[in-house]
Amino acid sequence: MNQNNEFSKEVVLEKSPTGTWAAPKSPKKANKPWMRLWYAAGVVYLIMIAGSYFLLMPTSESIERHMVFAVTEEVRRYDGMAFAGESPQKIYETARSDGYPQWILATRKKYRIGTEGNAGFERIERNYHGDASKLPFQQTIVVLIGVIAWVVPMALFYAFGSVIDWIKRGGRAIRP
Repeated sequence: MNQNNEFSKEVVLEKSPTGTWAAPKSPKKANKPWMRLWYAAGVVYLIMIAGSYFLLMPTSESIERHMVFAVTEEVRRYDGMAFAGESPQKIYETARSDGYPQWILATRKKYRIGTEGNAGFERIERNYHGDASKLPFQQTIVVLIGVIAWVVPMALFYAFGSVIDWIKRGGRAIRP
């Protein structure tokens, strides 16, 4: 037989504890079926959590929308028919394009809200600035909650799979 045959392969056999000869196992660990399920579930769950948090994450736009809504409600205290028939989206877009301070001044002038409305509008402005200053902290907390909401269930799922695999092996430890 030709020693330089490109198809020949040298195989080293190892003796097992039972006395049989076998080829050594590949150093690459094969993933068990439950681990493949864990990977797939982890990816799907991560996508679900990321999508949910993308929708629920507080943004500067949500704070601005809340401020515009508060202004319209304050104006309705003085004129119950204010903004009747206007869509909230149109009101928000108008306020955003005009600039919020100018829009508030124009709205107060249009509905003849004088100094008697100062307290309400000052409260709205304080709330807006307070919410805007807390926004980075709130976003950080939401991200941390999302990470914890992903890591804890996935760790429990991994532990559960490991225990089931250990029971299935008959309670024997994994041998290297």
